[in-house]
Amino acid sequence: MILDGAKAQAAIQAALKSRIAGMMQKPTLAIIQVGRREESNAYIARKKKFGESIGASVLHEQFEENVSTEVLLSKIARLNADASVHGIIVQLPLPPALDKTRIQNAILPRKDVDGLGEASAHIPATARGIAELLAFYGILVRGKKVAVLGRSALVGAPTAELLQKRGAKVTVCHRDTPNTKEITRASDVIVVAIGNPHLIDASYFRDDRTQVVVDVGVTAVRKEGFVRLEEEIGKVMLKGDVAFESVKDKVSAISPVPGGVGPMTVAALFENLLDSIE
Repeated sequence: MILDGAKAQAAIQAALKSRIAGMMQKPTLAIIQVGRREESNAYIARKKKFGESIGASVLHEQFEENVSTEVLLSKIARLNADASVHGIIVQLPLPPALDKTRIQNAILPRKDVDGLGEASAHIPATARGIAELLAFYGILVRGKKVAVLGRSALVGAPTAELLQKRGAKVTVCHRDTPNTKEITRASDVIVVAIGNPHLIDASYFRDDRTQVVVDVGVTAVRKEGFVRLEEEIGKVMLKGDVAFESVKDKVSAISPVPGGVGPMTVAALFENLLDSIE
């Protein structure tokens, strides 16, 4: 079974549209972008399109690459104080010269709808999207063995925490874990978020076709090799961390890249937005 994120997103989209129709005020999301990276433009366009489709407003605040941390903090302070703005996100990645932690933590907890600040009131959007993708397809994690490959603050750590709260027996693996294959082969659900294209092949899974794989990794690749996502995304193909073709017939369900977790992250972002005002 393919875990189709677009199909699951459509169900959430309809529910959010219905919720907004009953609201007194229109939910508003502010997106702060630094620079003009092609892939960031594409991601923001998807968020705008989804927001408009459910009746939410999306404000796009764009700054040049050489903007200072202080200027961004000042902008965030104004958005924090604006009662008509219900959610604020900073489109990543940011230039290395900027203090990403200070910038993320400057967003008010209730308005931090990406869930990336240390005090955010929301579940990180990607982690929520992963959990809801599984739920949409009737895949329960309570009592199940779950392996999370990757421990990043953006995906791995919050996903492990969320699934643990939902009753899963979670093991987090990282580059220093000596027996990752042993752990994944013994697991019921495997979430992969390591940022290494096609590293996870069929040898990481059992032969009984009972396991579920969620691939969160996204790497842009040219025919002649790997490129950074800062380069034009239209000239590259996207690959996940899982070698999809070799793995799909060994497992019971798998999410594709693209089209799996990505659409669900956008949907979860707007779920957090509505939660911030209800």
